[in-house]
Amino acid sequence: MKFGKRGTASEMWAPGKIIFWIIFDIMLGLTAVFFIIIVSKFGSGQATIQKNVESLNLMQRFFKSPGCFVYDKENLMRVIDADKFNEQQLNNCYIINNNGMPAFKLNLKSEKAGVDKTAKTSNWNDNIGYEERKAPQNMLVYSNGKLYNGELIIEMQNIR
Repeated sequence: MKFGKRGTASEMWAPGKIIFWIIFDIMLGLTAVFFIIIVSKFGSGQATIQKNVESLNLMQRFFKSPGCFVYDKENLMRVIDADKFNEQQLNNCYIINNNGMPAFKLNLKSEKAGVDKTAKTSNWNDNIGYEERKAPQNMLVYSNGKLYNGELIIEMQNIR
């Protein structure tokens, strides 16, 4: 800023520029508020604890544990061995200590492999329907020495 002979500023902001900066500041503030609201919505959703965490944790066992249905010859994850998929293997994998444990019914389907099998835990009650049904999960199915695309549907009863 330069001062003239009388000590006043010789360069003044034009009135049009002041209006521009006021509008710019308002828009910048609104953008910042909008951004903070969006980020807080996504951030808080990541910290919520899903209901039925115990059931979700138990379900992971079915397609990640070699002791259940997983084909473990080649260290592949999420590959179900169609020969292992039966109720005896399920009840060996998922041991029920009391009646309060969730009951599961699993349905493995693969059209190309010719597999359509169902396995139920020993505490599954056929007289009532499922309380919750998970969306079909895409899985690889090992059958007859080959890998095929398939899906696993999990239904639950006795959910806490």
